[in-house]
Amino acid sequence: MLSGFTITCVNKNQRGIVTRVGGDGWSLEARDAIIKMLSAQIRLNIQIEGKFVEVGLRGSGFDAYFVTEPEGFPLHDLPDLPSC
Repeated sequence: MLSGFTITCVNKNQRGIVTRVGGDGWSLEARDAIIKMLSAQIRLNIQIEGKFVEVGLRGSGFDAYFVTEPEGFPLHDLPDLPSC
């Protein structure tokens, strides 16, 4: 069964790559979140300008990264997300 979580914060490393995502009462290492998304255990979304947008993945394996769907805008490029 899929469960949905809203991302409200991210941590990034020095290169700007998302290393952790989190929200109200939850937080996951990026790699764990990617594995759970790939195995259909969780669904992630984010609120942008008052609208909820699905979060998807681009790339594969250890090179996978989070994007907004359907346009594929990389989550690491969103400037308004605070650190977790």
